[in-house]
Order: sequence, then C-alpha cells, then structure tokens
Amino acid sequence: MQLNVDLGDRSYPVYIGSGIAAGFPEFFNERFPGRRCAVVTSSAIASIYPSYISALKEGLSCPVHELPDGEKYKTVPLWSAILDTLVEARLDRKGVVVALGGGVVGDMAGFAAACFMRGVDCVQVPTTLLAMVDSSVGGKTAVDHPLGKNLIGAFHQPAAVLIDIDFLKTLPAREFVAGYAEVFKYAFLGGRGMFDYMMANRGAVLHAVAKGTPEPLMECVERCVRIKAAIVGQDEREAGQRALLNFGHTFAHALEQFYGFEGLLHGEAVLWGICCAVELAKINGNLHGRHWPEFDELLFGLPLPPLPAPPDINKIYTAMFADKKAESGELRFILPVGPGAAEVVSGVGEKKVLQVLEKKLDLRLAE
Repeated sequence: MQLNVDLGDRSYPVYIGSGIAAGFPEFFNERFPGRRCAVVTSSAIASIYPSYISALKEGLSCPVHELPDGEKYKTVPLWSAILDTLVEARLDRKGVVVALGGGVVGDMAGFAAACFMRGVDCVQVPTTLLAMVDSSVGGKTAVDHPLGKNLIGAFHQPAAVLIDIDFLKTLPAREFVAGYAEVFKYAFLGGRGMFDYMMANRGAVLHAVAKGTPEPLMECVERCVRIKAAIVGQDEREAGQRALLNFGHTFAHALEQFYGFEGLLHGEAVLWGICCAVELAKINGNLHGRHWPEFDELLFGLPLPPLPAPPDINKIYTAMFADKKAESGELRFILPVGPGAAEVVSGVGEKKVLQVLEKKLDLRLAE
C-alpha cells in the first residue's frame, strides 16, 4: 500500500505493508541508484535483528551507527556522534541517512540528515507503533534539552517512509502501549469517522499483537498515516492546523521533563496528557456536556501507566512554559470540542490547569 504526503516538489511516498522491510536494499538501490547511505539504529533493534542489520550492511555496503535505547539518550552529544559517523564514512551531498528504529532514532537521524552538508536525504523505517503512526511522517526532527523536550531541531521531510508492521511482533508490550497513545489521539482530531472507529476498535487495536491478529493494526496504521499526511500537506510547519497533532502533548512534555525523561515513556506521558486535555476541556467549557458521556466511554479502560514518583503539580505546571507550544509566555492547549474535533486554546488560567493536574495525576503511582 502506498500513501503520499503532498508537499509539491518535496512530496514523498509512505509504504505500508507486512514483510516489506526484507527487501529494503533492493528498494534503496532502485530509488537511490548509485548513492551511498548510513544506517542509524538503536541497541535494541541491533540485538533483536542482528541478521537483518548484517544484511543491510552487506546489501548497502554502509556503516551502521548504533544509539543507546531510550529518550534520555536523545542528546546533543549523541546526535553529534551520528555526524561523526557520516563524516568518517565520507558521505557526500547525495548521501542518504536511513533511520531504522523508533521515535528517538527517527528524530536524531532525521536531525543529523537535516544538518549534514546543509541537508541530505533521509529515509524513515520505523520499528515502533509510535513511530509508524506519528514521528516517521511529517519531517519533525529534534533532540532534547535538559530544560525541555525537542527544543533543538529542524523541519526536514524524509525522502520516503517504509512501514513494515511485522516489526511490531517483537515490540515489548510497554512500548506498544506507548505507541497506542499516539494512535488514540487521532480519535480526538481525525473527524467523527476516526472517533467512531477508535470507539469500536480500541480494544482490538490494543490487543492485536498479543492475539496475533495483524489486520486491525494494518487498518489502524493506514488511517492514522492518512490523517497525518493530510494535515502535514496543508500545514507543514505547524502554522495552523498541524498544531492539533499535539493533542495531549502540552501536559505530556511537562511530565516527561519533570521525571527527567526517565521512568515514563513519551507515549505513556501522552496517555496521561490526553486524559488531562479532556478534563480541561470540560472545566474550561470547550467540550459541551452533551458530549461528556461519549468521551468518558472512549476513555474507559485506557491503559494509564503508573507514575514513577509522586508528581509535584506546581513544578509540572512550570515545566509547561518551556514547551515549544507556549507563546509569549502564554500556554496553548489542544482541547476537544466534539467527537473527532479539537481546537487550539490559549488564555486558560493557572487555577484551572492546576485543578486538572491535581485531579488526574493523583491516581496511581508505581509500586
């Protein structure tokens, strides 16, 4: 299956299938004839798929740069080490960076591609659900700063995205649930059809890997990518509609920063952020009471992870102002206004935000 992100002369294809990653060397040589590449991956992928990594090295005659696994390693020094590999491999302006991994790999490799030689092509091969439905498409690349998430980065659209859902067979359950958060958010911004789809299929999608039923995943990934591709095609650099893709993220990024990017995966933080965003929409009056039963039903059974330590709501609130979504010292939230519809909201008072944090985060802590 092929979808397209329409951006004029920078448009690119997104391929979705089962087992298609096995033919990546042939795909690369056909699409980028005579060009050299470097593969960036994670220690987790390298340990799970050693024979596949060897096949890429042989089939593409390329170096493989391995990153440690985890958000806490999404740093400037480790990003710089990717650049060292590209320089040592003597890639030129026609070189291609291949990102094989989850969101951290995709962000760091994409940012390296954006900066190397003032910009070279990048191909995204996502291996996690989160990366498949969100971070691999759209061209956002970045590394974290101790004071905030994704504060250092660039927009750099990939030359192609290849999504093989077979990678999900080896994805740890916790990582799958984290990716489910990014799937789930599309119910709140992808129109009534996506809202109803997630209402009817949220359990089937969540348990697809455990039950060995790939069909719900294929359709789910396709739906999410179609929505994101349409939004990115209309608003590449988040000047308007694309901001909706940050649903739940104002809360989520502050949580990640509060916990030092450890103990809480990005998608896990997004799950909490979604719950907080819905609650804030209720308190702030954005979501009419007639919709509350539907939203409560949709959120019922959401696999909220335990928090790694007692939250300090005042520190979490302060952390929100370091997020990119804050403008002129004012917080912006993406809040639901109806099934499948959301809007950007500013001017929400501190009292309401703290009320939401106190109500929603004081639920469960890790033992």
